[in-house]
Amino acid sequence: MQETCPICGGSGLRIVEQPSQDGLTQRFAQPCVCRVERRAARMLDQARIPRRYELCSLDSYETVHKTANPSIAKALRMSRKFAEGYPVETAGKGLLFTGSSGLGKTHLSVSILKTLIAERGATGVFWEHKELLDELRSIYSLRTAGAEGRLLKSVITCDILVLDDLGDITPSDWSWDTTSYILNSRYNENLSTIITTNLANETRASSTSGEPFDKFAEARRAVTRETLGDRIGERMRSRLQEMCVVVEMQGEDFRQRVKRASFA
Repeated sequence: MQETCPICGGSGLRIVEQPSQDGLTQRFAQPCVCRVERRAARMLDQARIPRRYELCSLDSYETVHKTANPSIAKALRMSRKFAEGYPVETAGKGLLFTGSSGLGKTHLSVSILKTLIAERGATGVFWEHKELLDELRSIYSLRTAGAEGRLLKSVITCDILVLDDLGDITPSDWSWDTTSYILNSRYNENLSTIITTNLANETRASSTSGEPFDKFAEARRAVTRETLGDRIGERMRSRLQEMCVVVEMQGEDFRQRVKRASFA
């Protein structure tokens, strides 16, 4: 059974008194702290944060262990700075976390999202990139009236969008047209987007612009690690540099070295 708030008696509003210029006392209503907390809890429920990351916070992010790279501590500092400065100092900019798997990119992204919902009253949502596109494709194939538009609107208009594992799909015209539409729409509305990717934030490794035809180019591409430019195209990668502060993370897979599964 939910306890009645001792401040507002369950009304959600508290009466505040302050003196006016003529010496009289003014009384007016303000949202009670319990109402703010209930709204934050409701917004967190709607943010689609995966159960694995529900308990993540900036305070619980570990930067001191044997394999820790200095870039890990720097990523935490950047995350705190972003959360503390939002929305005035961030001015619509987001963050682009880059680096190999297991460095805690998603942990930091979710922690920022939770902080901004709870402490700034922001609206936000978490989507894994592939899952978002699969959901949109499924809605489109079922031709559910209005559902695709509602989903796109929720992703485009929320204060904070976390887009996890950008580029972790096989590129297609539809996937990147859709992704480009979402990112450009948020850019135009000056809304912050937090993105993670396992791909290097570099131009296309396979680019042959300005070079003569090389029949071995495709063979070299096959053995070259794909970059973010390869997966999303250089135009979209360039837009991300304008939308987001890039946070490059390096080091060994933390999950493999420190948090490896065990029954012990």
